[in-house]
Amino acid sequence: MSKHKHEQEQQSEIRKQENLQDQNARNAPSAQESTMEHGADKQQLNQSTSDLESQLAAANEEIARLKAQLEELNDKYLRILAEQVNFRKRVVKEKEEFQQYAVSMLLNDLIPVLDDFDRSLDAVAQNHNDVEKVIEGIRLIQKRLYDTLSKKYGLKQYKAEGTVFDPHLHEAMFSEKGDVHEPRVTQEFMPGYKLHDRVIRTAKVKVMMPANPAEAPSRATEVSGETQDSSFFESTEENSALG
Repeated sequence: MSKHKHEQEQQSEIRKQENLQDQNARNAPSAQESTMEHGADKQQLNQSTSDLESQLAAANEEIARLKAQLEELNDKYLRILAEQVNFRKRVVKEKEEFQQYAVSMLLNDLIPVLDDFDRSLDAVAQNHNDVEKVIEGIRLIQKRLYDTLSKKYGLKQYKAEGTVFDPHLHEAMFSEKGDVHEPRVTQEFMPGYKLHDRVIRTAKVKVMMPANPAEAPSRATEVSGETQDSSFFESTEENSALG
């Protein structure tokens, strides 16, 4: 009995060892797979770290490039701003100088006319009885002055007497009624002047109004609204008599 029991125990021990070997054999591939997976995860982590480092380096390079570009643009802006400030100052200075010396050319052209007046006055002092020469000298000076202003500066005198009244060209100092169909200038006290095409002084005139205002209501209203200055008329008549 004891021999048979001993054999059973040996067979049982052999089966246990065989089962243990089978279990170890089955567990061995799982451990290998786990080791492989761990190695793959580590490799992937290393790759991710390398990619992040590359991206960070590229980002730092881009930031440095943008900083340099910003500094360059800021320098350009400051230079342009300084140029604009200097330009404004120069324009203001040139404008002031222009306003101060704009009439220098005109004055240079008028100085010879003053010289003519001086010579005429000297001639009058020496020949005070020769009125004709005095008048002729004044007329020559007047012509020279007008020619200078007309040819070099575009000043033009326009006649008003005998023309139809135009409030843009004429200033009615007096008016009277007469046999006309529309307001008409009958007398010119002072001539009008244009600078090129722009009126710079209207002619001072006397206007003949239609006896029947209904014939020309618009112009009649314009003329009747003008100021009548008797002192101006008297001074003009005196100047005409002196001329």
